[in-house]
Amino acid sequence: MINGIVTDKDGIPIDGNGTKLSQSTYNPSEEIKKLFSRIQGDYLTAYNLQHRGFNEFDGYSLLDRARLDQETFGAFVGVSNDPIHKRWRWKGRKNTARNKIIGILAHLIAGMLYPMCYAYNQDDKEDKLTARVMRILIENHLKKAKYEIKFLFMVTSALVNPAVFIEVEYIQALQKIKVKDKDGKWRIEQAVDELLSGINLNILPIDQILLGDFYTFDIQRQPFIVRLRRIPYDEAREIYAGKYFVDGKDQFDYVQAGMTRVMMSGQENQTLYDIEWTEADRNYVQEITVFYRPEDLEVTFVGGVFMGDDKDVYNSNPFKHRRMSMIGDKWMTIPVYPFAKSGFEPLDPAGRFAYYKSASFKEFWDDASQNRMYQIAQDGTYLDVIKPLFMSGVAKADSTVMVPGATIGMPLGASVTPYQLGPNLQAALEMMRVNKDDMSESTQDQIMSGITQKGVTAYATSKAEQNAQVILGVFGVMIADLVKQIGELVMDDIILHTTVGELDASVPTALRMKFRKIKLRGKDGGKDVTNTIEFSDELMGEMTEDDINKMEWDMFERYGGVDSEVRHFKVNPYEFARTQFSVYIDPQQIVSRSMGTDELKKERVFNILTDPRVAPFVNQQAVVDKFVLEEFSDGDPDQFKVQPNNEMLDSIMGQPPTQPKQPIIS
Repeated sequence: MINGIVTDKDGIPIDGNGTKLSQSTYNPSEEIKKLFSRIQGDYLTAYNLQHRGFNEFDGYSLLDRARLDQETFGAFVGVSNDPIHKRWRWKGRKNTARNKIIGILAHLIAGMLYPMCYAYNQDDKEDKLTARVMRILIENHLKKAKYEIKFLFMVTSALVNPAVFIEVEYIQALQKIKVKDKDGKWRIEQAVDELLSGINLNILPIDQILLGDFYTFDIQRQPFIVRLRRIPYDEAREIYAGKYFVDGKDQFDYVQAGMTRVMMSGQENQTLYDIEWTEADRNYVQEITVFYRPEDLEVTFVGGVFMGDDKDVYNSNPFKHRRMSMIGDKWMTIPVYPFAKSGFEPLDPAGRFAYYKSASFKEFWDDASQNRMYQIAQDGTYLDVIKPLFMSGVAKADSTVMVPGATIGMPLGASVTPYQLGPNLQAALEMMRVNKDDMSESTQDQIMSGITQKGVTAYATSKAEQNAQVILGVFGVMIADLVKQIGELVMDDIILHTTVGELDASVPTALRMKFRKIKLRGKDGGKDVTNTIEFSDELMGEMTEDDINKMEWDMFERYGGVDSEVRHFKVNPYEFARTQFSVYIDPQQIVSRSMGTDELKKERVFNILTDPRVAPFVNQQAVVDKFVLEEFSDGDPDQFKVQPNNEMLDSIMGQPPTQPKQPIIS
């Protein structure tokens, strides 16, 4: 399923070498063959889109554009086989474009945020407590998925590639463990692998996700999406072997390393043929998953072999990633593509084109021009320092003469003239400076990258900061949208997997459900706390207000009262799954943290609230708690808190002393 079939003049299928293809021993049902034929056609459509030139990419294809942009970021030089008389020429290049992109990356990493969410109950009223639980769960799952380091590569991919694609995948991995019995013998059991199970974030290479339409911007509106991977045969066997059977035959037995299958379409009896994938993939297999969201259909072929439910194929292979939604008056799950997409800057002003203009693309021509002038300047300087000698007389001279230190034999009496540096070298150096300024305007000035320069005025620094805020402002919106999409996908998996209970076999007569109990560290008002989230079926029945109050007091006493470092949440899984959640990220917050202006804003707010003209109307203890103790207490603000002396506090703030309140006697 990697390409269409080529036939000879007699219509016989052949490979690229002209060898006749052998008919495959894999012969699925007619329904699977029809599905195979459709997927093969859709795959070829998406494949051709990736290899077709677009004006948006300066006439290059998506993959060629991605290659050029990655070479720009990597300061790619490559290997060349030059004749000996040309090997003196300078082949290196400057890291200007790379340094500017890394500078933007460093700013955005400082602005890393987790998704924020809001919750609304069935009466459309905001439910802050439920939203807090969801925020804790999202942060916990993202940290487990190594969100911090993944965020770095997400931003890097958005800066370098025409788009960044993130796949949110829920995995329940099993592992074999050895258990020792009382008699001293060992036995093998299967258990859930807690390290690998859960929500995973996969940053997809640009060539592994194939869109069905390049002029549909919203990824959830794509007609279909193809997810292509090459995986080792042994890994594929661990995933798929023994999982799908047809008439007692394990379907993975038909999978061959380095092979895939193609189909002759348009025939009455459609036939599958075995074909080599590529020479480099002899120990790998091709895994293709095609998502049809409008049809709620997700199917996977491994080495051209169907891996799924073959009974009533179109209705038995729904999307794995789903989202709770209110359809009419019923809560249902709907299919959602498990992918998030974003980029550096918009490429199509109408918002149609699916891809973006990367920072590498934006710097491409300025970077290429600067490096060309850089090579010319290097070669000119080399020639001037180690001068070739020109001798007048009768002799043959060609391009091999222009080599540093070269000397040409001439007849007796010939005059000798060394090479002299001309004024054109200065023109090359001036052009390098112009290109450097253009690159600074396109992305980021080196001042903002922390590179100091002599003679830089305060005005120049201010202009560099303003330009950086403009660039980061646009990119901040893009990254905020990416984080929002990721938050929504993670939230889907939390609702569908975390809130599902299992029958508790320890109390079979009660038929109680056993739900997950999650513990994780966090902060509450600057204080390090342990958040415990317990999904319980106790809340799923009828409970009076007295029952709820009694449960809350029991929890309050059990977990240490007011001074406890434990924040325990008991959640009704049924109601939690049917709460309306929305995810939001403030792009300005990303930019302000990236530029370091968030700290200046906090300091300004603190100064205003403690100003003697404002202080009489503000709770000063709350101001100190918020802006000082929570910020600088290293996770334990209580260690610095004291009971304030009202008269002393009033005198400090210039307020008249207040009279102590008298007790009310009734």
